[in-house]
Amino acid sequence: DDVESRGLGDVYKRQIYNERQYNIMNITAIQISEKRQKVKTSDESIKMRKFISMTATMLKIGFIGFGGGSALIPVIEEEVVEKDKIVSEEEFNDDVMIASITPGALPVEVATGIGRQSSGLKGMAAAATAMALPGALLTVLLQAVISSAGSMVKSQINYLSVGISAFIILTLLAYSLGTVRQAVNKREGQLYSLIILGVFLLSGEKSIYQLFGLNIKPIFALSTIQVLGAAFFVILFTKGHLRCLRRSIPAVSITGCYLLCVGSAHIIPLAAKPFILALMAVLAVLGLAQSVLESPQKKAFPVKRLVTSVGFWLIFVAMFSIPAIFLTAKALRFIGMGWLSSVMSFGGGDAYLSVAQGLFVEGGVINNADFYGNVVSVANALPGSILCKILTGIAYDVGYNLNGSIIEGLFVALSGFACSVAASGAIFELVFCVYEKYESLQIFAVVKHFIRPIISGLLLTVAVSLYTSGICGQIQAGSGSNIALIITLLVLAVNLILMKLQKNGKNIHLIWKILISAGISFIGCNIL
Repeated sequence: DDVESRGLGDVYKRQIYNERQYNIMNITAIQISEKRQKVKTSDESIKMRKFISMTATMLKIGFIGFGGGSALIPVIEEEVVEKDKIVSEEEFNDDVMIASITPGALPVEVATGIGRQSSGLKGMAAAATAMALPGALLTVLLQAVISSAGSMVKSQINYLSVGISAFIILTLLAYSLGTVRQAVNKREGQLYSLIILGVFLLSGEKSIYQLFGLNIKPIFALSTIQVLGAAFFVILFTKGHLRCLRRSIPAVSITGCYLLCVGSAHIIPLAAKPFILALMAVLAVLGLAQSVLESPQKKAFPVKRLVTSVGFWLIFVAMFSIPAIFLTAKALRFIGMGWLSSVMSFGGGDAYLSVAQGLFVEGGVINNADFYGNVVSVANALPGSILCKILTGIAYDVGYNLNGSIIEGLFVALSGFACSVAASGAIFELVFCVYEKYESLQIFAVVKHFIRPIISGLLLTVAVSLYTSGICGQIQAGSGSNIALIITLLVLAVNLILMKLQKNGKNIHLIWKILISAGISFIGCNIL
């Protein structure tokens, strides 16, 4: 009996022990599960805060982004790379490179890339929309106000934009100087300086003459797309091996002929342009094909990502266009033309004006007086992408002219806004997917190395154009050029002081710099 009881006692003890172990394991499992849930909740909270912060930053840039297009590159870099650290400088440069070689609204494309890297598909949509919304919304609102309040409101907005344009000029100059400073050694810095100066002289020749009041016909005065086209031809044909004389000498020779042909002086007759372009296209494609065949890259093409992104943008357009489709049967035709115009918009914001002229004015969608006297003049006075503002403005005009209703104008304007954002985002995603597969190619390495100095040279042209056409153009007094110069120098001086204070530890937000610049010009233009 005693042995049997001891045996039952051992069994009982083992049972108690097993129950305790089971309870401990359950408690531990519950604790681990709770910790995992807390970590997951914390991660989701961090991601949500990052998403909200990124969207708010894009919205802010959209409101302060006077100058449009390439002029916004340094502004975006300061906010998303240097200040908020949403993406790395390398990721940002990749986005700028891809946006620079694709049609569409450049700021929206850069925002698309930043949003995708930061928060995935929803980040892509939010960033692109937030970047484009302020300019498009202000364009429509101002069109509605001007139709009832007259031109006085428009002139005051122009006065505000003078100081903001002067601030943007300083930002562009600082970006170009920063490009040279980023060089790893003195020799590279000298090369960057030569590229910046060369691009500036090729693209900004007309603006330089205008700045100094010289009545000289420019030899080149190339557009953004012509400069980028020449640069990418050399890189593609040489396969990125610029020191290979067997390819670089023919590439430079053909590029020289191209520049002399498309330049304003047409030293080589313009009739030769189709043949030169055809030759460049064939050689560039051959160079690219050889680079791809020689590449060890085995990375799969991200088909799923591309299909998901393009499908999303199509749904995006459809949702925003439903009210317009119900209002007028012309909406579907306009949406198609909107997509087409965005795909054709190579060469920056100003180049889109010629595309819009051909499709919408000559196509009978909007008359010439409304296009230039209302849409273009309003868009140029406001922040944001020219493409998004113009397309949204034309859509508003189409809707408003149906029955003279502002509400109908707003509904149709939604479809124009959606087209401009979706087309830019979808094109960017397509090119990014190609880049992601072949990013190890030498040609991409060379493009990444030289794209910033090329862009910097183009930005110097934008800076001069902002002064000659933007600032001086907004001041219509008899001594307007003198007033423009005084206000510009005053804004530059004040902002240089603010920059010095910031280097000494003072925290001066970008919004304050914009407001101070706008305030100086507003007061100055109304007093002088």
